[in-house]
Amino acid sequence: MSKKNDVRPLSKGSYSPLSLHDPDTILDDSSAVRQQYISAHDNENSSDDDDMDHNAQRRTSIEIEPTPITAGSSSSSTIHGTSTRRPTSQQRLQSPDEDIHNPDGDGRGGNGAGGKKSTHWGRNWIRYVAFACITGALVLLITLLVLRPWQQKQKLLPITNDAVKALPENQPIWPVPKSFSHGEGAEKVILSPNFQIKVQSSVNSPSIALAPDSILAKAIARCMDRLQVKRNTTIWSTDVIPPSTAATAAAPLAELTLVVANTQAKLEYGMVESYAINIANKHAENAEGAPQSLVNLEKRALHHLASLRARAEPESPPATTAVVTASTQWGAIHALETFTQIVVATKATTANAPSASPPKTTNNQLEIPNIPWSIYDEPRFSHRGILLDTSRNYVGVPDIIRTLDAMAVVKLNVFHWHVLDQQTYPLVSKAFPDLTAKGAQDPEKIYTPQDVAAIIQHGLERGIRVLPEFDSPGHAASWGRAYPNLTVCLDALPHGTYAAEPPAGQLDPLEPFTYTVLDTLVKEWSGLFPDAQAHIGGDEVNMNCWKTSKRLSDYISNENHRAEYEKAIMPVVDTQSDNTNPMTRTIAGRQSGEDKLLELYLDRIFAMFIAQGKRPIVWEEMALEHNVRLPASAIIQVWKDATNAKKVIAQGRPVILSSSEFWYLDCGAGAWLIGSQGQSWCKFASWQRIYSYALTDGMTEEEQKMVYGGEICMWGEQTDSSNLDSNVWPRSAAAAEVLWSGTKDAQGHARSLLDASRRLSAVRERLVQMGIRAAPIFPSWCAKHPEACLVED
Repeated sequence: MSKKNDVRPLSKGSYSPLSLHDPDTILDDSSAVRQQYISAHDNENSSDDDDMDHNAQRRTSIEIEPTPITAGSSSSSTIHGTSTRRPTSQQRLQSPDEDIHNPDGDGRGGNGAGGKKSTHWGRNWIRYVAFACITGALVLLITLLVLRPWQQKQKLLPITNDAVKALPENQPIWPVPKSFSHGEGAEKVILSPNFQIKVQSSVNSPSIALAPDSILAKAIARCMDRLQVKRNTTIWSTDVIPPSTAATAAAPLAELTLVVANTQAKLEYGMVESYAINIANKHAENAEGAPQSLVNLEKRALHHLASLRARAEPESPPATTAVVTASTQWGAIHALETFTQIVVATKATTANAPSASPPKTTNNQLEIPNIPWSIYDEPRFSHRGILLDTSRNYVGVPDIIRTLDAMAVVKLNVFHWHVLDQQTYPLVSKAFPDLTAKGAQDPEKIYTPQDVAAIIQHGLERGIRVLPEFDSPGHAASWGRAYPNLTVCLDALPHGTYAAEPPAGQLDPLEPFTYTVLDTLVKEWSGLFPDAQAHIGGDEVNMNCWKTSKRLSDYISNENHRAEYEKAIMPVVDTQSDNTNPMTRTIAGRQSGEDKLLELYLDRIFAMFIAQGKRPIVWEEMALEHNVRLPASAIIQVWKDATNAKKVIAQGRPVILSSSEFWYLDCGAGAWLIGSQGQSWCKFASWQRIYSYALTDGMTEEEQKMVYGGEICMWGEQTDSSNLDSNVWPRSAAAAEVLWSGTKDAQGHARSLLDASRRLSAVRERLVQMGIRAAPIFPSWCAKHPEACLVED
């Protein structure tokens, strides 16, 4: 029997918290004692008739006679006659105006000043509290009506900032380089019709022949194709400046020398992506802020080319050298992209009036204005990505390929592929083909191993990692289509009780078959996706779902039964023998049964991925909302609130930032549940809002080191191949510059929206030219007159 039901009879003078008796009053049914107390009470009252006469007339006289309480009965009292004690707090609530005396004369009642003050508060405290609450509510309501914080403008970067060095308007590089300098005026160099790019492994070595299918050879081919497009694009504008005859005479630029120290660098987090570009007809100054090793490499390359130039005939026009230096092929790929953006196409004739019909052939002149150019560039963050959800609505392989092409233009380097979710299971498994056969949206809307390989290879050739996400244990209803015993609460209603969105369904952590399937799939996935990191989800785990299972509920509530359940499932794979990746707890304090069940699952799924050499990434809930163990190597992706990044970093864990306040591209399309008239749970993020997201604001230098980068997220509830491009581009390009260049320059000056709008508009045109259906950011007239399109206060 529990203590809750163990009730014993009261003895004389005792007090039960279940009764109405006041603990300050000792109850005794002795008539002598009661008569003595009545006499003393009457004498006390007669000492001050003026004060108490009117109260005596209103006083309610009661007597509470205790009734013995037996086991199983409730406490009760009999009320009759005249009371010898003051009312309880419950009785005071019934007679709030009654004057209450303390028979012991201890200052809590009676006629003294202290007693009156205490008695007044005792009678009126409810009124005071109610008045204070009403007043506070009115003040808050008035404040909200005046300030209207929900209508306040989001904090954006400044519209203009003259302190930030601007790029030439006709060379709108995106993202802006870390440091750059260029000439002023009409000095330029024209690219020779036979322009070519040659590669050297060092400054003094001869040119090397690249294998046609090598990463660098393909990057050079794309650069040449891009330049050819510029030559062949019809220029209709009447305000294009014709080739200037006043420019300093210079021999056409015949070649670009590409010096790459390592053409076999691994594609991974933290890879070196820096580069330098120097275009000059004399020795140029070092690029600002360039590492000494890269500067020395560039110096030697320029010296070598200068010695060749010195052998030219005296009457020859001054030669121009163009040198790119990079430590790896990844930096060289970025350098070639930047190079195509400083090359400008102009009409080869002086007549600028558009003809009545487009010419059959176009041969524009390519030139590099504003020489000499010196650029040193490297990314602010190593992890710069786009999350694309292709599970809720299918996105075809060609559309994913096109997305990778656009990512390369703006120097994004991580394709976070959210390939599985609760609605569909489109990723074909050789070991468990029924997962796709029964879980895919359509037999044609799947991703085969060949599709995955093509996407990974396309990204590799552009310096883009493909990072898969296998979200679990939540968001797993699609797994249950083929194997219902893998899941619990499958299709349970109402879905809002059991899942973030329909249909409900989560993996069963106590089902032995769950780990048989997972162990096989993790090995299969690891062979399919070579990246050293893997995202295992962990968001929006719904405990109500798990509690629909009697077995899971018993595990949660009965600690003594857990060992038996755990014996039936696969033991944790030992990956901690060298203690280099210890498990650390997220939250101090007692662990709930729900979190213990979650931890049971996490221990096994983490061990499976780590055994395959994968570094796990999870959503922020695992670190901030659950008391569980996580590997020390785990990376946390923050999405709910930008300020949560500091909370995770305080645990000593690195973060990837994807704040839904700034970088959720699906926001603003409206609620999609049938019958809903509501808005999206988050507001639409314009390119200006995205561009103003300063990832590390308010962080110390040490905290900033724990920010690996960020991802802009395209969730797929209302996006598929038909509207993918316009939803993602060019807004994702705004995030790309934040991740590559930061929201401030090297001197700490905030970048301006006006300058960004000019360059982003050019990026959008470049993407459209590539066949990417990027949305406009404003009317086309504003692209030529941005100052006329500023917001007016």
